[in-house]
Amino acid sequence: MKIASRVTGTGLFLLVMLFGAAAMAQHLELEKSNFAPGQEIRVRFTASGQYADNAWVGIIPAHVRHGSEAENDKYDLAYQYLKKRTSGVLIFRAPTKTGAYDFRMHNTDNNGREVASVSFRVGAATAPAVLGPLRLEKGNFRPGEEIRVHFTASARYADNAWVGIIPSNIRHGSEAENDKYDLAYQYLKKRTSGVLIFRAPSKSGSFDFRMHDTDKNGREVASVSFRVSN
Repeated sequence: MKIASRVTGTGLFLLVMLFGAAAMAQHLELEKSNFAPGQEIRVRFTASGQYADNAWVGIIPAHVRHGSEAENDKYDLAYQYLKKRTSGVLIFRAPTKTGAYDFRMHNTDNNGREVASVSFRVGAATAPAVLGPLRLEKGNFRPGEEIRVHFTASARYADNAWVGIIPSNIRHGSEAENDKYDLAYQYLKKRTSGVLIFRAPSKSGSFDFRMHDTDKNGREVASVSFRVSN
């Protein structure tokens, strides 16, 4: 393919206040990345006004392949319809079973597509905080600003598993499709955790960091969104 080579709460909420729903067509944000079983989770969202009345956000186990609304619909543990709202806060309860999960947004409930996601983990209330597969220190960056991407990954991923910057409007799920549009990328080289250093795109807009399990017709396994603006 290539020749070269969740987030603090106050910062997330300030981001939406500053830039507004119109600036971000689709976005999901959490105040933190780790929750106790059954704990309340506040999910801040922005969505396009063009989405169907039955556009929805749901909790999906992280192992489920990204991209297909119909596939996500088979596995959702809880969901809420957006009902044409373009921004707001959805209140969920964390699953009772520990593990890795995503909140995933879909543009319609009728054979639609996944348009945004954010990862989180459920663990015992007394356990130390566990980060999601991809985590940013804030949600908004200036063009060209350094971005530190904290990651955790499975040791089973290929040596050429990678994380890249993809415009948020690109359909989620397919590594090969994401590969066509990546603006920057780095291979994980069997690392299971660490920090990747990127530069924000020079153009303003909504983007994702997306993780893939291999560079050879693989799949998208995690994502986190961010915004570039002056």
